[in-house]
Amino acid sequence: MKTFGTYGPVNPEENYVVSRAVELADFINRVKQGRYIVIFAPRQTGKTTFFQWALEALTVDTAETYFPIELNFEVYENYSAPDFYNSLYRRIGREIARVFQKRGIAPSEALRQLLENTKLTDHVAMMEFFEQLGELLGDEKLILIIDEFDGIPRDAVSGFLRSLRNIYVHGSMRKCPYSLGVVGVKSIAQLNLDRSISPFNIQDEFTLPNFTLEQVRALLAQYTDEVGQAFAPEVVESIHRQTAGQPFLVNRFAQILTEEMDIPKKRTDYNRTLPKGTRRNS
Repeated sequence: MKTFGTYGPVNPEENYVVSRAVELADFINRVKQGRYIVIFAPRQTGKTTFFQWALEALTVDTAETYFPIELNFEVYENYSAPDFYNSLYRRIGREIARVFQKRGIAPSEALRQLLENTKLTDHVAMMEFFEQLGELLGDEKLILIIDEFDGIPRDAVSGFLRSLRNIYVHGSMRKCPYSLGVVGVKSIAQLNLDRSISPFNIQDEFTLPNFTLEQVRALLAQYTDEVGQAFAPEVVESIHRQTAGQPFLVNRFAQILTEEMDIPKKRTDYNRTLPKGTRRNS
């Protein structure tokens, strides 16, 4: 039986999920237009799960050939800039190898030589590496998603963003990365280290909203379809109202009701058994 996920990314095979179809289509459309996208939102709002789904969708897209890479900067907070770039290069290389392995093919000899012989020491070397990588990938479009961007070392932020801006502004439609997603929890204003040259098109900031009432209803209905136990309409409304649709809280409330409280499976009126503070006002 599936469960309501509250620990890390959710898995549709193991958890009840909200598809986010509209938001996913919006994001993928921006990627296909080659945009550099930023999204900043609090933790436990489903960002990581959302971007994993986006990368999967791009991987199986048959109309275009995308080369998706996902990185996570969470561990780099206390690194020096040189150590950051040295590790970043190795992780990019492993991700490229993973994509080829997943496809069941080997990288070209030229690409293999690039990955073996290049050393990233700073943001300029990174920019030159991406230029060479783009040439070797040919018509394939590199899609780079950076999760937990806030972990980037402070002395590396300015150069890193300026290099990406240079690629974005001066690159052609075959620029590398073709599209970029920067994911973090801090305010986007903190990326504007120099107000005169923002590294991204700030107007393209992407927002991942909380669940709507309809999405909460659809999420809980998956449990009902599998188990046969329905949620009374007023309870669904109460959960949405009390949580404001925040993904973690919605799933946590549902988890408490279905797993931690001894409620008979034939009972549908959870109104008297909701956690403290969630009852409807009379």
